Order: sequence, then C-alpha cells, then structure tokens
Amino acid sequence: MSTRFKAALLAVVAVPTGVPAAFLIVPGQRVGPIVLGMRTVQVLQYLGPPAAQARSEGSGRLFWPHRGITVQVDFEGHVDAIFVEHPRYRTAQGVGVGSELAEILRAFGPTDQAQEDRNTLVLAYPHLGISFALDKSRGNRTQMVVVYRPIRP
Repeated sequence: MSTRFKAALLAVVAVPTGVPAAFLIVPGQRVGPIVLGMRTVQVLQYLGPPAAQARSEGSGRLFWPHRGITVQVDFEGHVDAIFVEHPRYRTAQGVGVGSELAEILRAFGPTDQAQEDRNTLVLAYPHLGISFALDKSRGNRTQMVVVYRPIRP
C-alpha cells in the first residue's frame, strides 16, 4: 500500500470538524478520500467506474455526476484537480456548493485573483489550492469548488 493511499485512509478516519470525513474538502489536498497525487486506480476503488471520461493533450477527466465529482488526471494517471458540484461536500469552515459570496470571504478572506463574466464570478486562492465558481444569476452562490495543488509565490 502506497504512502499516499495510507495518508488518504488516515485522513478519512480522523477529522476534527463537524463535516463527515467522506465529504470534507481540504484545500490543496483532497476531497473526501480523493487525494491530489492519488493514482487513478485508487480513485476507482473509492468511486467505482466513472459515468464518462474525456481525454485531452496531457490529461484526462473522469466524471461521477451522481456524486457531483469530476477528477482531472495528468498524463501519468495521477489526480491533479478535483471538481465538486454537490452541496454535501464542505470545507472545515462549512463552505461548499450553495455557499454565498459572504461565506467564502468570511472563511478564506479577500482574494486578488477574481475573474468575472456575465454569469460567473470565480474567486481563486492559489496559495491555498482552492477556487470557487459562483453563479451570479442565483445570488452569487457557489456552483463549483475546485481543489488543486497550491501555487507558491
């Protein structure tokens, strides 16, 4: 059993928040038992076969729409981003899909990395490894959370 796999199992067992471990979003690290850097075969052990797959240059995506999870893998088959679209997944601060802009700012503070178009506002916290896409037509509520490796300045 690999070190990363063991770490994922330990992380699922011991969580000091009110969010169940299976649904905890940890910025820059994991979503539930799915850990950044984990091999695709390990993801499949947790989530089962994906409903769909897509390949592009150097990476691929695996989709579990019934779970609200999409996993992006690099060309070596390791998880490099996790997309969350189901409200049961939450950070330790209680932020997730459905959270309002004010909740994100209260939990993570202001960011200087925001992008906006007519329908969507994206707040990025690259030093933490998390971004939030908010639907402007629905009162600036989070529609997607993305977890990725932190980008160090």
